[in-house]
Amino acid sequence: MTRRQRLAALALAVASFAAGAAEEPARWYLQVDNDVVFVTDRWYSSGVRIARVSGRNGSETEFGLVHEIYVPEQRNWEPGKADRAPTARVMLNAAFHQRDALRFDTLEAQVGVRGPAALGKETTELVHRAIRADDVDWSRQLPGNHIDASLVATRSQWLDSIPLRMHAGAVVGTQLAFVHLGGELRLGPGSRDIDFQVMRFAATPPFAARKDDVGWSVFAGANARGVARNMLVGRNYDPGAPDVHMKSVVGRFAAGAAWTLDRGSITFALVQETREFDEQRRPQRFGSLGLNWNF
Repeated sequence: MTRRQRLAALALAVASFAAGAAEEPARWYLQVDNDVVFVTDRWYSSGVRIARVSGRNGSETEFGLVHEIYVPEQRNWEPGKADRAPTARVMLNAAFHQRDALRFDTLEAQVGVRGPAALGKETTELVHRAIRADDVDWSRQLPGNHIDASLVATRSQWLDSIPLRMHAGAVVGTQLAFVHLGGELRLGPGSRDIDFQVMRFAATPPFAARKDDVGWSVFAGANARGVARNMLVGRNYDPGAPDVHMKSVVGRFAAGAAWTLDRGSITFALVQETREFDEQRRPQRFGSLGLNWNF
């Protein structure tokens, strides 16, 4: 091979690599968890995640913001009744995703604050100007501002023989630490391009939209998590009463639907959890809405 031919071959290889490494269009997604669909306003009352995702060569990088609010069951509370004290957390997150047709791996880091600086009181008061709810006494919230940092790892895997998606992972952090395992049955033409965050406990952007694989999907599943640390539960909402006690095992049951479009997707799930702390009056329920769009 002559020198000119070698240079031409090298240029072709570089051009091919550059074309293969081209970034996919960036996309944004929004996830909103809220128990307003059950008209309850209690315990895990609100969760919002907004993030930007960009992809290259089958992997994706994500940066975003997470905000969560936890409150007592004010509607049924009276002095002498044990319940969790209100609190909120806000975190910046960065995540790396690697996935193919069968597997979806996520490694995520979160850092922020749990406490009054997370603006739980201000957020709920603002929202409740439009959506009426019982007032929570935020002077009883968990005291102090504390670093809220976590490492999250989750794997989702298809089983070839049946339409079953398995999820397993762990969260290790200053406020929460648990492992989880679960699975879901998935049906529909768009089912391969959708995962639900309520089953993964991690940042979960949908696949980049593809024109040849759009349509509806539905799922139903369950999981369990073994909890080693839950600093969001402890102080009793009733002043001077003993602390409440976290459960070491929490179950989750969920069902939902999604629609994959040419440039995005819409997901909605209903979730019911077993009690998160011993004194919790009954299991918790909430809805989760996800919106994704390519720009």
